[in-house]
Amino acid sequence: MPALAPPAIPCPRWLAGLAVAAAVTTMAHAQPPAAAEEAVEAAYLHKFPGFVDWPAEAFKTSSSPIVIGLAGAPKVFDELTRIARGRLVLGRPVEARVVNTDSLPADMQVLFIGRSAAGDAARLIDDARRAHMLVVTDISDGLKAGAILDFVEIDGRLRFEASLPAAHRADIRLSSKLLSVAAKVVEETP
Repeated sequence: MPALAPPAIPCPRWLAGLAVAAAVTTMAHAQPPAAAEEAVEAAYLHKFPGFVDWPAEAFKTSSSPIVIGLAGAPKVFDELTRIARGRLVLGRPVEARVVNTDSLPADMQVLFIGRSAAGDAARLIDDARRAHMLVVTDISDGLKAGAILDFVEIDGRLRFEASLPAAHRADIRLSSKLLSVAAKVVEETP
C-alpha cells in the first residue's frame, strides 16, 4: 500500500522567504570561510546606501549612480559588481569601482577600506570625510580610525558597528533601521 502524502498546505510568503534564506546560508557555509565573508561584506555594502541620508551635493544629478569605491578588497569588488548588476538602491543604479589609495574620486558616496589597505586608512578616511562619504572598513579598530561603519566578527558571524560622531563629521545621517541591527553604536567620540 503506498504511503499517504501529507496534505497540501498553503505556504505563507514569510515561510518561503525563510526557506530561501536557509538555502543561501547553507551555500555560504559550503564555501571557504574567506569567500563567504567577502560575499557577506559585498551584500552589506550593496544594502548600506539604502539606509543613509546624504546632503544634496553628494550626487551630481538626481539620476547619478551610487558609487561604491573599494580599496584593498578585490574579491569584495568582484562580488559587489555581480550583486549590483541591474539592481537599484534608492532608485539609483549602484556602481562599484576599485579605488587607487593615492586619491579618491570626488563622485563616490561609499568608500570601503579592506584589510590590505589598512596602512592607508587614516588618509583615506580623512579625504572621504570631506566628501560626505559613508566610510566602511574591515580593519582592526576601524571606528577608532574614523570609519562610520566597521565590520566585526562576533560569535563566528560577520556584523558591523556604527559611529554616530563619524557620520556627523561626514554630514550624513544613518537611519534608525540600520542602527537597530548594528552590533554596537558609538554615540560619543571613541
